[in-house]
Amino acid sequence: MTRLLLLGLLLASVGCSTKAPTGQISGTVTFKGSPVPAGEVTFTPDVTIANGQVRQYVIKDGKYDSSANPDDGLLPGRYRARIAGYDGKQVPMFYSGKQIFNAIEQDVDIGLETVTKDFVVPESAGENIQYIETADF
Repeated sequence: MTRLLLLGLLLASVGCSTKAPTGQISGTVTFKGSPVPAGEVTFTPDVTIANGQVRQYVIKDGKYDSSANPDDGLLPGRYRARIAGYDGKQVPMFYSGKQIFNAIEQDVDIGLETVTKDFVVPESAGENIQYIETADF
């Protein structure tokens, strides 16, 4: 009986350590026809449809890419992408620089393949900017 219990625990622990396959995503982010200098794209899973973890990827010179950290992919499902952009010029309280537009959100579907998703931030996002500090110094 003890052997069966130990075997069951061993099999359960092996089964739990299997990592679910993930998809990768990359693309460009533009605002007013130009690449966004700095920022981040945050993917929050729609938990009413599927599970997943919140993932954030850095925008640098208008590009982001989840494969920069392959272990950081996205589980298949629907996500809400939040795009924030900055001018990239560090100043006190604004590590990534000052915002160049208010963050926008879009829904994105992710599968197991590599996905390219480009975001074009509407010019209206640059109106009445609500500045949010990006650093504590």
